[in-house]
Amino acid sequence: VSSALTFSSVVAACLLYNTASPIFGADDFVTYTNLLLGTMTTVVVLDNFYDAIRTGASFVAKSNEEKIPDSMKKMSMPEKESLPAGLGTGQLTGTVVRGLSRLLNVDTERECECEAAAFFAAYSLGLPCFAFRPNALEAAVLIFESMKESGGTTVPGIKKGVNALNPLLSSEGILKVLIWLMAPVAMECSKHPQLISSDPREGVGLLRRLSEKAESMGAVEVIDTLLRGEDDSIDEAGDLLQWAYAEADLLLRNNRKVVEELTERLAGGAATVGDCVAVLEDW
Repeated sequence: VSSALTFSSVVAACLLYNTASPIFGADDFVTYTNLLLGTMTTVVVLDNFYDAIRTGASFVAKSNEEKIPDSMKKMSMPEKESLPAGLGTGQLTGTVVRGLSRLLNVDTERECECEAAAFFAAYSLGLPCFAFRPNALEAAVLIFESMKESGGTTVPGIKKGVNALNPLLSSEGILKVLIWLMAPVAMECSKHPQLISSDPREGVGLLRRLSEKAESMGAVEVIDTLLRGEDDSIDEAGDLLQWAYAEADLLLRNNRKVVEELTERLAGGAATVGDCVAVLEDW
């Protein structure tokens, strides 16, 4: 999304300058803004539609083969693998296109599917929350808050405080939270080729926040054991995320009918938390 916002801001600034410059008589840089706009448009088009352009050009050339000079008949557009900077593969501007899709596309059904998946996962795993849109910050706060007493003081040594929630600052607790974060991603991946409503980076964000706050919360040993295992040279973060995704996907597939019913209830626009719980409990 940040890439899409940056791209949109540059385009908007160039267009605004081109529109306003004649009014204020400050058109000294119009040539440069037009050049920038043209370059950006060309790169986006080539990067995302190179195959279509190449196929179209080949078709037109064959249709008019008798009109083309002999010296040009053997000429053809290069393969996209030979283009510089990965142009033509979608890698150069792919983040911009995906970001624009996230900003511009409004798919209520898709959003409700992701929300239903997150709610079902949290409820099934016994997490003390009703978040329909989980994120790394909320997950980290949930984990650390579970280690506090009712008065708000963190208990030294990662011991459960008086009247505290079920502590989540443990290997089992963190894995539960990761499954919750990856549930919307698993749901969207199972039905759509591109992620728009969910973000797989939330899981990475949670692990990063836990690592950053581990020392201040006295949980260095717990976090290091979870992320690196017994061998400090092995980083297990990627394996943890893959495992959480697989578990979330399995959980949702095994309970597809319930999740679909919950999605329909959310799509109605008037469902409350109580209505969602009623669906899960079959009341």
